Amino acid sequence: MIRTLVVLALTLTAGMAESQSSASAPKPRTAPAGQASAAKKPPSGAAQTAGGSSEAVITIEGLCSPPAAGRTAAASATCKTVITKQQFEELLNVANPNHQPISAAQRQQLAQQYVDLLVFADAARKAGVEKKPQFQEAVRIQRMSALRQIYLQGLEEKYKTPPPDAIEKFYNDNISKFEEVKLHRIAIPKMNPAAQGNKEEFEKRAQQVANDIREQAAKGEDPDKLQKAAYDALGLTNPPGNTDLGKRKRGLFPPAEEQDIFALKPGEVTKVESGPAGFTIWKVDEKQTIPLDQVRDEISRNLSQQEMRTAMESIKAAVHTDFDKAYFAPPPTPGMPPGHSGAVSSPSSLPSAPTPKTGSSPGTPVPPPSAVPPSSPSAPPAGAPSTSSPSAPPAAPTTPPSVPKPPQ
Repeated sequence: MIRTLVVLALTLTAGMAESQSSASAPKPRTAPAGQASAAKKPPSGAAQTAGGSSEAVITIEGLCSPPAAGRTAAASATCKTVITKQQFEELLNVANPNHQPISAAQRQQLAQQYVDLLVFADAARKAGVEKKPQFQEAVRIQRMSALRQIYLQGLEEKYKTPPPDAIEKFYNDNISKFEEVKLHRIAIPKMNPAAQGNKEEFEKRAQQVANDIREQAAKGEDPDKLQKAAYDALGLTNPPGNTDLGKRKRGLFPPAEEQDIFALKPGEVTKVESGPAGFTIWKVDEKQTIPLDQVRDEISRNLSQQEMRTAMESIKAAVHTDFDKAYFAPPPTPGMPPGHSGAVSSPSSLPSAPTPKTGSSPGTPVPPPSAVPPSSPSAPPAGAPSTSSPSAPPAAPTTPPSVPKPPQ
């Protein structure tokens, strides 16, 4: 994206960063005494470019843009390209449309990349690159890419702020999505990694202990103490994890367990949930509906993204595309019959991602208890999805936007 935007920025600034040189090359002469310092100063109009600002922030000696036909080496040496503060900041605004923070070092690096781009583009023009067919095709593709990107930015701006009544309607129509529970989770492993005994026998014992613990939890006994008692009964030596998960919303649990959890009233517990790694008992301490004011920003972002998707799908739905199957088909695999690409579908799988420990923020997905390893029942599952808080601000760039070297 940045590459395309910088190309556009170069187009915008091409007419602004005009070279400051005389119409004809001056004859070399020695400046009279007392005028040496004055001779070094640029003409009064040298820093006045089309950008509307006279404060020069980049001055490139020896660069004439655009190059003049028949310019001698001596005349080129007197050329000067001046880029004002306004011109450079216009480049930054286009290359960094989200206005993320840019440090002074990053700004300097971007300026140097921009200078390199101008210098090499000038060399390319002198070498006749502009006349090559691949240059024309590259410009065409870059132009379409820039048009698309800036159009999408306009859509984002258009749908950025949904009307208040739309936010309220979404909240009321989806009130169940904003239910929140404060809960505990008691996790009991099915295996003892420190024991070499019969695994099936240990699992049967763990099942019985889980059933007993569930009955005690339903009577209101402390979950942490119950989980510790379960570990002691099973002879597990590793310390049990904290059972308090804090507050969690819908959408952060496995679907079957979520249905059981949100069907409970405060103080009630679920049945013993069985998974590959262990048994789990959920206890709901509190239950409430999050007020609209606390989720207004989240709803606004969701509606904005939904409007964007709808607009983009509408644009794509207006056209129909046919691809030549023979041309785009993958080559046949050796040993396969003709017409068979040999492609074998593989089962889809979710990428593994770490999940924060218990007691983390309410927006953190709850790791499925079935995936809790025996050595640490409160650890996150290997396959639990990871989500980030929608309210988190974008991270500041660690490196400045990269300025490519496109054709001019």
